[in-house]
Amino acid sequence: MSPKVLLVDDEVLLLRTLSNALREDGFDVLAASSAEDAERQLVDAGVVDVVVLDVKLPGKSGLDLLRECRSSGFKGRAVVMTAFDNPDSERVCRALFVDHYLRKPFDLAKMLELVRELASGAGDRTTTEGSTSS
Repeated sequence: MSPKVLLVDDEVLLLRTLSNALREDGFDVLAASSAEDAERQLVDAGVVDVVVLDVKLPGKSGLDLLRECRSSGFKGRAVVMTAFDNPDSERVCRALFVDHYLRKPFDLAKMLELVRELASGAGDRTTTEGSTSS
């Protein structure tokens, strides 16, 4: 069975691009443009191996969604994407056991490699990557 990835981003073009790339890479992808849509899909989908989500979403934030997932027992891997540098978000990500914090724009090939590693159980937790690595 293919690893299952939940992808959440309100940027339609990015959501479509990442979804297609992950599917071509062999992943079973659930794509959502809001936290609420992601919640509905999670109820139907069951177990997800990796969650890749944007911080800023319409309505509930990506971090709020991840917080609720963790509270409900989700122990899977998580990647948070953002176009906004925010030390508070990085601190919250550490508390939510986020594996990687990607700053947009990021390299698609590196992102795919990262998701592959996380889905296989490899990779370290809370690494910051992107255009302004720290």
